[in-house]
Amino acid sequence: MRSAALIVAILWSSLALAKDYEWRDAKVIDITAERRRAVVVPIASLVGGSSTKTFYWIQTTETIYVLGPVIGKRQLLNVTLHEPTKIAIDGKTAHIVDDYGQERKIPIAEKVVRPKSKDSQ
Repeated sequence: MRSAALIVAILWSSLALAKDYEWRDAKVIDITAERRRAVVVPIASLVGGSSTKTFYWIQTTETIYVLGPVIGKRQLLNVTLHEPTKIAIDGKTAHIVDDYGQERKIPIAEKVVRPKSKDSQ
């Protein structure tokens, strides 16, 4: 009986801690990669290889977010360039919906305010 109550309490507390994000329509406007120098790591013998940082440029109605860096194939987002997506901002972290409908967390590297159009002034 106690274990059932404990399980219910844990499930209830995790639901209470879950956040409802303010999702915004967005568009993937660019995906950039920055190749880094070779990295040499001593593991029984010298092992080396180059690494790549990937950044995702996501545009909303008022802001352009540069997300990343992503440094591994497992962290890469499955998003299509120039296609719509959804994004939610939580401090210095962005939550983005990929092409499979999965929510992914990625750090915000930079925010750029979009310039106002001349028609709105």
